[in-house]
Amino acid sequence: MPHRHSQPKSNSQSRKSDLPESQSAIRPSQQWGSNHSRPANTKISLTKLIEQDSPLQTNSQLVLMYGPFQTEMLPEAGQGVASWIKDCLRKHGLPSLVRFDYRRRAQIFRRDEFQPWLEPLIERQSY
Repeated sequence: MPHRHSQPKSNSQSRKSDLPESQSAIRPSQQWGSNHSRPANTKISLTKLIEQDSPLQTNSQLVLMYGPFQTEMLPEAGQGVASWIKDCLRKHGLPSLVRFDYRRRAQIFRRDEFQPWLEPLIERQSY
């Protein structure tokens, strides 16, 4: 009689059932979800800095990018973000891009994204 070379199904199935499938299935999605939500938190923190005219933290960087040049806010200066942006708007006008780094996570915003945040500052300077 021919000898069959097959693995017993019950043994392989029991090994699979011993693993905590719920943890292995949830863990990657939780990690992705937490990493995916961080850019939104970065946007919120930049808008809060502008609204509250708070100074940059030492682990942050803010750069306004214009065509041929860019200006960078130094956290050591202690100036409020809204005050610094207002000064830059007076001197150079509206930038093309805004780069905000928070804990080495860079975010670059196009004009259509950041213009609503800066409009109140532009309106205030016309008084």
